Amino acid sequence: MNTGVRIGLYAAGLAVAFGAAFGAGDRFGPEPAPPAPVEHGEHGEHQEGGTGQEHGRDHDAPPPS
Repeated sequence: MNTGVRIGLYAAGLAVAFGAAFGAGDRFGPEPAPPAPVEHGEHGEHQEGGTGQEHGRDHDAPPPS
């Protein structure tokens, strides 16, 4: 068997093995950590700009129509 063909088959086998290991790690690996909750500061700590909502507005209320 030609040396180039042997190296090519070996490289293809490695690619298949590493691809299978990567897929198994994604499928059966640990769950990603949930995002940290956002903490709201005092009224004096709000940054200027943002979404344009008023500070006194209730966050759970539906938007005005």
